[in-house]
Amino acid sequence: MKYSSLQSVVFLFFFMVLSCAPAKRVVVQQAPRVIEKERIISKSFDAVWQTSIEWFATHNTPIKNLDKSSGLISTEYSVSIGEAQRYMQCGAGSSTFSGKVEMSNYTGNFNVLIKKLGDNSTKISVNVFFGCTINKYRYKSLISTEYILESSTRTNCVSTGTLEKEILDYIEAMN
Repeated sequence: MKYSSLQSVVFLFFFMVLSCAPAKRVVVQQAPRVIEKERIISKSFDAVWQTSIEWFATHNTPIKNLDKSSGLISTEYSVSIGEAQRYMQCGAGSSTFSGKVEMSNYTGNFNVLIKKLGDNSTKISVNVFFGCTINKYRYKSLISTEYILESSTRTNCVSTGTLEKEILDYIEAMN
């Protein structure tokens, strides 16, 4: 089959238009992390309460508030750098900053809530909140290799779910 010169020009025109069209931009979003924060345990309230207190004691975690009638145990503590990497993710802010960024003063705050559902059924919930300080440094001068602190801000961090799982697993596994 022969093409006329007009058909060839029309075909070439459409081919050029389609090939010059902007490519579709594909945005891939990370799926939200699912964190298990509560569990129903086949144990009595008193057994779960006692095991929860033992978790705090064996993990050198100070108890800030303790109220058995409401089932609440809460704490605030400084988190070591090793724990911080396992338990939380903290953003460093803007990526256009030209200097040094350091995160420090990691803190954790969490509570355990224990609720009696039946004689041998107890619901336990673990709520975790983390934070850190983000320090931004800039060079002291254009020719200097020394840094000076430009800003220091407190920021909230996101739990990895590791601490919640460790607490729930510990309490469920104990007799």
